[in-house]
Amino acid sequence: MKILFSILLLISYLIGCGATYQTDTVPTEQKRKKKSDKIKAEAYLFDAKLKQHGKPTSVRLFFYQTDSIIAIGGKGYLGKGALKGWMTNDSILVTFPTLKEYLYESVDDLFASFNCSGEIPKFNLMTLFTTLPDETYEFAFAEVTILKADAKRPKYKISFPNCKWKLIITYDKRPKGYRIRNFSFRDGEGTTLTGKRREYKGNSKVPFKHFETEISPTMYRIIP
Repeated sequence: MKILFSILLLISYLIGCGATYQTDTVPTEQKRKKKSDKIKAEAYLFDAKLKQHGKPTSVRLFFYQTDSIIAIGGKGYLGKGALKGWMTNDSILVTFPTLKEYLYESVDDLFASFNCSGEIPKFNLMTLFTTLPDETYEFAFAEVTILKADAKRPKYKISFPNCKWKLIITYDKRPKGYRIRNFSFRDGEGTTLTGKRREYKGNSKVPFKHFETEISPTMYRIIP
């Protein structure tokens, strides 16, 4: 579970935290029309490396961000196929079709599954994509350290006093503001995830299908 969350933290989706399956109730003709539509979004492509117990694994991560949702995609996850899902400011949903598994939790519950003592402060992960961590109230209860005070490429470390994990993010300045360039996540127990941005497009037209995630009745839910 912690390996999975390392990837999904960025990071890095809204229906709730029930253990029931989601079924697709969109009529076929309506679905075809929607899938042909496109949504304006900021697009990211990261080359990432996951390391657990000294064993490295490469994965390519895709993020398509709007003002209310981030679509997530990945290839090569642990050599077992792709992942697909979405994230909002309070929830996350990701499916692993090859493994026939899915994750569906609130962001708060995911953080609570980590090795932390005491109450975990609430904050909005989506703000990390568009706002520097020392410029938003969302991280008022976090320990935010400026590792590199550079107007064009600032670097930050984010952690909480009662948790072992830490997140390091380097941003670069784009026409729309600061955007994530590189990241490094450590869970404090031997798992690390690092990523380097390969591509960024500030005004992409992304097919609607990337924001749709279907859960098959044959899939099993991953519980943190």
